[in-house]
Amino acid sequence: MPLSSPHKATLCSILSTYLITLLLVPVIASTPGDSNQRENLSYSKQISLPDSETNSFSINWQWVDKEGNNFKIKSFFDTDIVETSLLDSYKLSFSLSNPIKAIHTYLTPRLEFAIERINFYTPDDQHKITDIRYAFTNKNESNASQLFWQAYNQYQNDAFYHLKITPCVHPENKELPCVRPNYSQLFYEYRAYLKDIATQLAEQQSFVTAVKNARHWVYEIPDREEHDDSFFSPISVLKTNEADSDEKALLLASLISQLAPEYELFMLYPSSSIGSVSPVWLTIDSKSGVEGQQIMINDNQYTVISGSKVKLDKVLSSNTELISESLY
Repeated sequence: MPLSSPHKATLCSILSTYLITLLLVPVIASTPGDSNQRENLSYSKQISLPDSETNSFSINWQWVDKEGNNFKIKSFFDTDIVETSLLDSYKLSFSLSNPIKAIHTYLTPRLEFAIERINFYTPDDQHKITDIRYAFTNKNESNASQLFWQAYNQYQNDAFYHLKITPCVHPENKELPCVRPNYSQLFYEYRAYLKDIATQLAEQQSFVTAVKNARHWVYEIPDREEHDDSFFSPISVLKTNEADSDEKALLLASLISQLAPEYELFMLYPSSSIGSVSPVWLTIDSKSGVEGQQIMINDNQYTVISGSKVKLDKVLSSNTELISESLY
């Protein structure tokens, strides 16, 4: 089965072509509302959700395992955390749906300021930039033009980081813009919010038991319909009580990484995926001792710990190329 690392494509030429047509068009990023209708979890996991989408909420999880052991997990998420999570979810969903507009909205005021500064320090007898459209369509060897493109490349990278997305190559046409959620960035930013839950899981009988219970908890979250143009952050997943495959994988990774940080985690998905990658599977180094389907990544053996086994078997049997993305 072929595996590859994610191909990080430069979107400079693609973005500049698209951005020229958008530079004079104002962009207003609308975001989807958060429904107040929630489904309750099973008796083993109960979540108290707020009426207002930015209110704090708490989680209380109780269950009895097959050996008759009682377990309880609880946590509280304050308003600031919920608000940050919702804003990230809206930002990501808009960026996945409209990558050019999202990047354009971030870039335009910064490039306008850069042009103002470049022109201010450029002597009157040297080439100056009249406006952004001129800068894009008249790339040359002048000092002003080179400074503009340096600023553009820097702000483009800043835009990806701010929007929490990463560039990719579109599987159908390399000339089309393609972005995905930056799973590694989201992983590092949200794992701290789940430290309380991970600490409680770590107090259980063993690492393997803690991982099993973490998987059970994540599996109990009702499935959200797979969409390539939206992504819910881990806290939003807990709040809305639904998640698709990559959202569940990231939530589970955020917990397991704190139970045993010495074991490497990989996200695994088909190379044909775009946007919010689905289906996706989470894998952990097989040395962890966690039970599950085995798979080879970079000549090392890993255990699949999330996602549909049926879908994975179908992908493997069809010899579809899989991309492995390291979270840490």
